[in-house]
Amino acid sequence: MRGWLALLLIVPLMVGFSPPGPDRDAAAPSPVSYLPLAGKGFEVGAPPTPLISALYYDAYLANEPDEAFQLYNPAPAAISLKGWGVSDGSHTVTFPSDLLLSAHGAIWCAREAASFQIAFGMLPACEYATDSDPTVPNLTGSPLRFANTGGQVLLLNPGGLVQDTLVYKAGNAAVAGWQGPSVYPYRPTNAFRKEGQILYRKLDQSTGRPVPDTGTRADWASDPSDPVDGRKVQFPGWDLERFFLPETRTEKARLEVFVAPDNAFASLEALLKGAAQSVRFEGYTFENARLAEVVADRARAGREVEIMLDGAPPGGVTDQQRWVVQQIAQAGGLVHYFKADPATGVHRRYSYQHSKLWLLDGKLALIGSENPSPDSFPDDDPSDGTSGRRGVYLATDAPSVVAGVTAIMDADIAPGAHRDVWRWDPADPVLGAPPAGFTPSYDSGGASYPVQKPAPLEANGTFTFELLHAPEQALRTDSGLLGLIARAGARDTILVEQLYEHTYWGPEDSNIVDDPNPRLEAYIAAARRGAKVRVLLDSFFDDQDLDSPKSNLRTVEYLRSVAAAESLDLQAERRNPTGLGIHNKMILAEIAGQGWVLVGSLNGGEASAKLNREMALLVASAEAYRYLADVFWYDWGEPP
Repeated sequence: MRGWLALLLIVPLMVGFSPPGPDRDAAAPSPVSYLPLAGKGFEVGAPPTPLISALYYDAYLANEPDEAFQLYNPAPAAISLKGWGVSDGSHTVTFPSDLLLSAHGAIWCAREAASFQIAFGMLPACEYATDSDPTVPNLTGSPLRFANTGGQVLLLNPGGLVQDTLVYKAGNAAVAGWQGPSVYPYRPTNAFRKEGQILYRKLDQSTGRPVPDTGTRADWASDPSDPVDGRKVQFPGWDLERFFLPETRTEKARLEVFVAPDNAFASLEALLKGAAQSVRFEGYTFENARLAEVVADRARAGREVEIMLDGAPPGGVTDQQRWVVQQIAQAGGLVHYFKADPATGVHRRYSYQHSKLWLLDGKLALIGSENPSPDSFPDDDPSDGTSGRRGVYLATDAPSVVAGVTAIMDADIAPGAHRDVWRWDPADPVLGAPPAGFTPSYDSGGASYPVQKPAPLEANGTFTFELLHAPEQALRTDSGLLGLIARAGARDTILVEQLYEHTYWGPEDSNIVDDPNPRLEAYIAAARRGAKVRVLLDSFFDDQDLDSPKSNLRTVEYLRSVAAAESLDLQAERRNPTGLGIHNKMILAEIAGQGWVLVGSLNGGEASAKLNREMALLVASAEAYRYLADVFWYDWGEPP
């Protein structure tokens, strides 16, 4: 997690960073300030009270020198921390006289600043165990220790009175300032790991600031009773505060929509060949040999090429991808992997780097559902048919989208700031060069699927755009997917085409009532308001795991049962229209006569929304809606 202090110190140094627009600036917390007191920053009357806003207790490093707590100022005026203290119930540390907590600002304080920087990629505002960094102020007193089994954090005013309390895990919930059960990390499955999980306050969707304090676990993001704003996690290195607020812009732009497997290869190839300055890609996997040669040619022609891939996809990195990476690197491209290294204590910020983002010449952003694979980007002659995976990409030069994608890429890759970014090494036995003599496969396509869209949609005009990315924004109810579906009512249409939508979230042995999938429940709620809702899910991959209670088959059965019981205009199907499965992550909506398209990498599972790096783009466009609705209804298998 990066505190707001980190924004002040780090963001201006990020190459190519575009500052957020005025809407985001107005709501974002202010950074902390270090100033002499001199009577500055105080309110007249009763002094404001800071809050404990986060705790990092089960830390990554051996002996946990990177343990830390965060304080937040909910007031519109600065707070002097002179004489304030923090206690773990047995030990207390006190702030120095020259530390101010600025209006709506937050600071991290760590046992050791240098260790905290290793885990978080930034320095804290203060340290309290050792003087590991002379530039970081030291707290005085007996160093704190936050037990992994549970405990308490007490914020003490200069008079020694408890002003705020956090009780976590097995800590004493009867302590002053706390009511009800303690805060636990959210761990529905093993994917939500215990080690490194940060307990933090829920953030208000409209402001991005911590919600008002009630002294209960309902204030905290791991709150088990709240399926949307609660049941969340955070890990070191996330840019949660910075990227929490979405940005919606209406602006003139070029918009291109291309479809896999129909026209995806030719469309992407043309855009890549047109890149005159740079090619950047942040993706999951890259196995298409012909597209790799196009990217390598760009590097050989002097274009800047930078690639970031996930270092541990399920099943591992194939020799085909190792060959692809080798070609790009040998041509002069810069290739990074997102990977952990348990032997040296390196943990991945996200479970998977699952987004599929291209940025060309710093002016054209591509966001889609498909990895550059031969299955999604077949290069055979489509005139007699093809075969592949169903997916979609959106490409635009909209300034707000380009700026947003650039900011995410810069933050995710940031070589030198995060230890989970690994520069490709040909000698690495797992991710390095392919075996000697390896021959790549160029096979793709087929003839079983009659191409429906031989050409992409190209449009110019004024469009409304909104980036949606996980884990920061995937479950907002005022914007993004849930916000869009919430606006649908009588005579509106919702068309969903997804690789999967889990029947429920939470543990495998849970159920729809206790752990609802908020996306599915949003579709059902729209149908209850009178909308026409169609949900089309994949059968190709799903047929391999039909015994799972979260399979698409179970989801279709659930939606059909609700529709029948309540007489809703809601239908659900499983299909494999293009031969190698529906890999799409697409929502189409026609609301009050306006067409909307949401396309990206975000699947319908809990980990996708809460643990992965994902990206989607929401666009208001009647043309794009009609173009993709044609695709949907073909895949559905009958006229609309």
